[in-house]
Amino acid sequence: MKLLPAGRVIVIGSVNADRILRCPVLPAPGETVLAAEAAHGFGGKGANQAVAAARLGAATHLVARVGRDAEGRAALADLHGAQVETGSVLVHPDAPTGQAIVMVDPAGERSIVVLPGANAHLTPEDVEAALARLHLLPVDVVLTSNEVPEECVRAAAATLPPPDSAGRTTRWVHNAAPAGPLPDTGPDGHRPLLVVNVLEARRLTGAGNTHEAARALAPRTEGVVVTLGSEGALVATGGAPLLLPAPAVRVVDTTGAGDVFCGALAAGLARGADLPEAAAAAVAAGTFAVTALGARGALPRPSDL
Repeated sequence: MKLLPAGRVIVIGSVNADRILRCPVLPAPGETVLAAEAAHGFGGKGANQAVAAARLGAATHLVARVGRDAEGRAALADLHGAQVETGSVLVHPDAPTGQAIVMVDPAGERSIVVLPGANAHLTPEDVEAALARLHLLPVDVVLTSNEVPEECVRAAAATLPPPDSAGRTTRWVHNAAPAGPLPDTGPDGHRPLLVVNVLEARRLTGAGNTHEAARALAPRTEGVVVTLGSEGALVATGGAPLLLPAPAVRVVDTTGAGDVFCGALAAGLARGADLPEAAAAAVAAGTFAVTALGARGALPRPSDL
């Protein structure tokens, strides 16, 4: 690993209260299914990513909104306990904290319905003000996703500082989930390192297979990482895509595995790892995450990887 000063991970994303239902099967359209058990947890792509990065030792800040309700207070307390800096998590006076209903079958596959709540009220001004206060450095990593308004992602890109005298600049990682259009390039030519799953990669490109999709996305980004579930991940930066296999584990719940992957990837890049090394660690982290119930049921520490 390169001997560079460690940077921070700044996540711009969502915070949810999760209700998790264990189901014998995931319901088909028009079907009623009786859940075997229910549990409460914390979620939201942004919060999950931030907690995962902090668990792996990165100094992590979250830019988000919660409601002025019991769920928002509990989510903030949980983030504090996870060593995530929440000075940029704003409280909306009227909108409720985001909510998610997560249905999980015996094989660990899941279906999720999200009510955005306060997440939908995060504004570009919130993002710009938070990033200005944090005084971004070239070693920092900004992580965005599509679970906040699109204009907030654009604001993050527009606020990234220009390259320093050595040509270094703050790294931008964008998780295009839920599936949506690619964000615009920042004013100083910033392009995101894109993280997508197989379905998202194909929707963005119309390609017939994952390798074609990765090759099509690479020229439009700093690079692309396609997560492949139990098969690992594919990394493409312009040449032949690199396959990073995943270890075999017993799958309990795949909820949040992609978020843990993104948080671990950002933490690795902030430590100075190159992309293949950071992505390999992220594959291990995402694999570890599926071994327990809930989006944060199994968050790895460095020793777990």
